Amino acid sequence: MLHIEKLKNRQLYLNKYLWKKRLLLIKSDQENISQIKQQLAQEKKNITDWKIEVIFFNDEYVYNVILIGLDGLIKLEEDSLNLNKIFKLVSTMPMANF
Repeated sequence: MLHIEKLKNRQLYLNKYLWKKRLLLIKSDQENISQIKQQLAQEKKNITDWKIEVIFFNDEYVYNVILIGLDGLIKLEEDSLNLNKIFKLVSTMPMANF
Protein backbone atom coordinates (compact mmCIF):
# COMPACT_ATOMS: atom_id res chain seq x y z
CA MET A 1 0.00 0.00 0.00
CA LEU A 2 2.73 2.51 0.85
CA HIS A 3 5.75 3.15 -1.28
CA ILE A 4 8.08 6.01 -2.08
CA GLU A 5 8.42 7.31 -5.58
CA LYS A 6 10.44 10.32 -6.66
CA LEU A 7 8.57 12.56 -9.05
CA LYS A 8 10.57 12.95 -12.24
CA ASN A 9 10.48 16.46 -13.63
CA ARG A 10 7.54 17.13 -11.29
CA GLN A 11 5.54 14.43 -13.09
CA LEU A 12 4.04 11.14 -12.04
CA TYR A 13 3.22 8.78 -14.87
CA LEU A 14 -0.41 7.87 -14.27
CA ASN A 15 -0.98 5.20 -16.90
CA LYS A 16 -0.80 2.30 -14.44
CA TYR A 17 -3.24 4.04 -12.04
CA LEU A 18 -5.68 5.75 -14.41
CA TRP A 19 -9.26 4.56 -13.76
CA LYS A 20 -7.93 1.99 -11.25
CA LYS A 21 -6.71 3.95 -8.23
CA ARG A 22 -6.99 7.36 -6.67
CA LEU A 23 -3.59 8.72 -5.71
CA LEU A 24 -2.80 10.35 -2.41
CA LEU A 25 0.58 12.02 -2.84
CA ILE A 26 2.29 12.98 0.39
CA LYS A 27 5.51 14.95 0.63
CA SER A 28 7.95 12.76 2.56
CA ASP A 29 10.11 15.52 4.07
CA GLN A 30 7.44 16.88 6.43
CA GLU A 31 8.37 17.19 10.11
CA ASN A 32 5.45 15.00 11.19
CA ILE A 33 5.95 12.25 8.61
CA SER A 34 6.09 9.48 11.24
CA GLN A 35 2.70 10.60 12.60
CA ILE A 36 1.32 10.71 9.07
CA LYS A 37 2.51 7.15 8.41
CA GLN A 38 0.94 6.00 11.67
CA GLN A 39 -2.36 7.65 10.74
CA LEU A 40 -2.26 5.99 7.32
CA ALA A 41 -1.62 2.59 8.92
CA GLN A 42 -4.61 3.08 11.22
CA GLU A 43 -6.83 3.94 8.25
CA LYS A 44 -5.52 1.18 5.97
CA LYS A 45 -8.95 -0.42 5.49
CA ASN A 46 -10.64 2.85 4.49
CA ILE A 47 -7.75 3.71 2.20
CA THR A 48 -8.08 0.34 0.49
CA ASP A 49 -11.88 0.50 0.36
CA TRP A 50 -11.76 3.89 -1.38
CA LYS A 51 -9.19 2.55 -3.89
CA ILE A 52 -6.52 5.00 -2.78
CA GLU A 53 -2.85 4.39 -3.47
CA VAL A 54 -0.54 6.34 -1.16
CA ILE A 55 2.68 7.58 -2.71
CA PHE A 56 5.32 9.49 -0.82
CA PHE A 57 7.31 11.90 -2.91
CA ASN A 58 10.37 14.11 -2.58
CA ASP A 59 9.91 17.26 -4.57
CA GLU A 60 9.64 20.99 -4.09
CA TYR A 61 5.94 21.04 -4.88
CA VAL A 62 3.95 23.79 -3.16
CA TYR A 63 1.53 21.47 -1.31
CA ASN A 64 2.30 18.61 1.07
CA VAL A 65 -0.78 16.54 0.22
CA ILE A 66 -2.35 16.05 -3.21
CA LEU A 67 -5.33 13.86 -4.10
CA ILE A 68 -5.64 12.73 -7.71
CA GLY A 69 -8.89 11.15 -8.84
CA LEU A 70 -9.47 8.05 -10.92
CA ASP A 71 -9.61 10.33 -13.97
CA GLY A 72 -6.07 11.59 -13.33
CA LEU A 73 -7.14 15.11 -12.34
CA ILE A 74 -6.11 16.87 -9.15
CA LYS A 75 -9.04 16.91 -6.73
CA LEU A 76 -7.39 18.39 -3.64
CA GLU A 77 -4.18 20.18 -2.67
CA GLU A 78 -3.54 20.81 1.02
CA ASP A 79 -0.73 21.73 3.38
CA SER A 80 -1.65 19.01 5.88
CA LEU A 81 -3.21 15.55 5.80
CA ASN A 82 -6.85 15.27 6.83
CA LEU A 83 -8.04 11.77 5.95
CA ASN A 84 -11.62 12.42 7.07
CA LYS A 85 -11.83 15.33 4.64
CA ILE A 86 -10.34 13.15 1.88
CA PHE A 87 -12.74 10.26 2.52
CA LYS A 88 -15.69 12.66 2.56
CA LEU A 89 -14.55 14.25 -0.70
CA VAL A 90 -14.07 10.85 -2.37
CA SER A 91 -17.56 9.78 -1.24
CA THR A 92 -19.04 12.70 -3.23
CA MET A 93 -17.20 11.93 -6.45
CA PRO A 94 -19.15 10.47 -9.38
CA MET A 95 -16.98 7.33 -9.36
CA ALA A 96 -17.14 6.92 -5.55
CA ASN A 97 -18.55 3.40 -5.72
CA PHE A 98 -16.40 2.30 -8.62
